[in-house]
Amino acid sequence: MKLISDSVKEKMIWDKVYEKLGFHPSCSYRGHSMDVKLPFEIKETYAVYAVDEMTATEIDYLQNNMNRIFASVLCKGKYMYALDWQHSSFIFNPAEPEEQKNLWIEDRNYSGGGYYAYFPSFYPDGDYYFFIEEDFAFGFLGHPWRQEIWIFGDTLVKKTEEIYDSFGWKRLV
Repeated sequence: MKLISDSVKEKMIWDKVYEKLGFHPSCSYRGHSMDVKLPFEIKETYAVYAVDEMTATEIDYLQNNMNRIFASVLCKGKYMYALDWQHSSFIFNPAEPEEQKNLWIEDRNYSGGGYYAYFPSFYPDGDYYFFIEEDFAFGFLGHPWRQEIWIFGDTLVKKTEEIYDSFGWKRLV
């Protein structure tokens, strides 16, 4: 895992998130908003799952198994982005989950000389967490307020469909 510290590269990745995935951040809750605009406009095959009734055991199962699913559909030599909206961005190999730890970033601009960059969770517990193949062939998009996971890309959707109920998800779309 490597923190994406190049601000130009990070901006290019986020620009692609906004452009290719039609990302529209908001604080709207599913079914409780006057704002009917969906948070994403995805042209590829996608599925949407409600995650609001997941148990702690199911969240652990998700944390322990999502990397395996990513690794099974990721082409050899490719990587994924782990993006935490308005926070840290990483590039990582899902076949090596032990890499995914919090990193101490030395930065004299912060009190104490630095800060911890936190690798995002697969469960959207307060922010938008996105896990996207580096060429945007597939991805996993967590929406915290709507309590949804959006999966896109034919191969990832098919692989996720095989076990999504083990995560405690309900398919919405």
